[in-house]
Amino acid sequence: MTDPRPPQPEQQQSMPGLTEPMDPRPDHGEKSYQGSGKLSGKTAIITGGDSGIGRAVAIAFAREGADILISYLNEEEDGKKRRSGSRRRVAGWC
Repeated sequence: MTDPRPPQPEQQQSMPGLTEPMDPRPDHGEKSYQGSGKLSGKTAIITGGDSGIGRAVAIAFAREGADILISYLNEEEDGKKRRSGSRRRVAGWC
């Protein structure tokens, strides 16, 4: 993977934005981040860990040795449920 250098092409995506069509693809740290065990023995709950900053944080914490739980909302599926009226409450407030 080569390091993207400025200037980058302008991009505009409707929400939710997806990583796959981006050029160059964002680096969330999959290959570039090297951990050093700073979070060994720790546990983290990461919301929004499927993309963007949340994904980068999840990768960094895992590489640092933390046990992680990733939570996210599949916005495409949620949008389909809202339009069809098939949403139901599955949990209460924490």
